[in-house]
Amino acid sequence: MKEKLPLNEQDVKKLRKHLIPVVIFPFLAVGMFYGFFALFFNDGGGSALLQNDIAIYIFIGFSLFFFGVIAYMIWSFAIDLRRGFKYRIEGKITDKKLRVSTSGTTSTRGGGSSSRTSRYYYLYIDGVQYSVDSLDYGKVKVGTEVIMEKAPKSNVTLLLELSKQDELSAEKISEANSNKGKFLESKIREVQFKEEDFTALKRGFRSQIRSRIVWLLPFVFIDASLIISEMHGILIFLFPLVIIPAYQLWKLMREIGRYNSNKLYAIKQGVPAIIEDKSKFSSNRSDSSNNVRTTQGNFKVTDELYNKLTPDDKIILFKPAKGNQFLSLVTTDSEEFYLM
Repeated sequence: MKEKLPLNEQDVKKLRKHLIPVVIFPFLAVGMFYGFFALFFNDGGGSALLQNDIAIYIFIGFSLFFFGVIAYMIWSFAIDLRRGFKYRIEGKITDKKLRVSTSGTTSTRGGGSSSRTSRYYYLYIDGVQYSVDSLDYGKVKVGTEVIMEKAPKSNVTLLLELSKQDELSAEKISEANSNKGKFLESKIREVQFKEEDFTALKRGFRSQIRSRIVWLLPFVFIDASLIISEMHGILIFLFPLVIIPAYQLWKLMREIGRYNSNKLYAIKQGVPAIIEDKSKFSSNRSDSSNNVRTTQGNFKVTDELYNKLTPDDKIILFKPAKGNQFLSLVTTDSEEFYLM
């Protein structure tokens, strides 16, 4: 449900609080640019830059874009304050999403490169996407009923809180926590491996081995090169070059031993857990994922399993008897999904 309401005194204060840094920032930016160019001209490179038409056009274009963005932000806050209204949205959080955007830039001096990472947080209320800050994103979980107030032009979140129908009494909260506690303390059960368990165990083992080898090989190559070049004395001073591959080799041998033990023992243990929250992740540098947070840790899951799970669901997580990495997850309707 979405309705239009007038701004109150607290809303106006919050909008002005957001507006002040936006107004001050251009003056700070101009001061930084002035200091940079003053230093640059003192080095004798300023005149050459001014004679380069392309450099001048790039600088003018960047300046227009930069100050255009700042001007739009100031204008949007001013419009919200002048119009004097906000939107109140009531509904259920149906999903959460974190999007990470990484952009790379190359420095003209020294050839070095740097990157800029931005994080964008979104809540879905009854399927409609709204942008929020990180604090509001972590404040609520999927499945809760909320009230959110947004400024229409600047998109500032003025309020985000649980709705009255989602606020439980102290007695109900105590009863719910007691039921969760009893479930989490329930007896761990052991089950014989199925064919699918052996397959999942093998997938997990291969993934662990690849990870260890990726860490191991570069150090082995460096160490071998130093020894062949009869420069092994350097390894005494650069001892991490020996310690790190030795540790990774030890971890590799332990993974092999654990895998063989689990294959022979062929028993998995069921650990009770409760879904606490779930969210989606996307990035322009890595694959998207569906993440589920439980009382036993965080897991990446498939789209099918993600859509089946909701916060407060009681689940059983199965892991090999000789290890700590979970193999599969059993839902409330006794469907089993493999995590490896």
